[in-house]
Amino acid sequence: MSVGRYTSGPMVGLVVVTHGGAADCLLDAVAGILGPLPASVPVSVSMDETFDDTLERIGRACDLVDAGAGVVILVDLQGSSPYQACMAMLDGSRAAEVVCGVNLPMLLKLATIDRCEPRPPELAQLLRDVGRRSIRLGSELTGRVVFEEIDR
Repeated sequence: MSVGRYTSGPMVGLVVVTHGGAADCLLDAVAGILGPLPASVPVSVSMDETFDDTLERIGRACDLVDAGAGVVILVDLQGSSPYQACMAMLDGSRAAEVVCGVNLPMLLKLATIDRCEPRPPELAQLLRDVGRRSIRLGSELTGRVVFEEIDR
């Protein structure tokens, strides 16, 4: 975990929450491509972990990266137990927003922008849009359309 501060003030913290070890892997991938992502921490949730343990670990992670500018929580799967624990962080105790469907392009974007100016809701909207734009079909990118015969 890296906690940083730009000269213009505290940056919005980042918590990445996933099933299994994907959160660690995603942040490791960003570090390998662009360097460590400041003020970020992974929370990898195991299948045998209790909801209360998950809730506690996400809360601690938010406390760790929130330097006063709030937190954006990126979670892998809407409706899951980790998602429910993330949503509990929107209790009004800090500026926070949750984005479902975390992907690597979202995290790479975070590594290239100043996280001191936007507030968590603005940053979350930007990340949602980046994540959506990054999901493409190969045929859209090549211009080739592939047709398959469907046996009925």
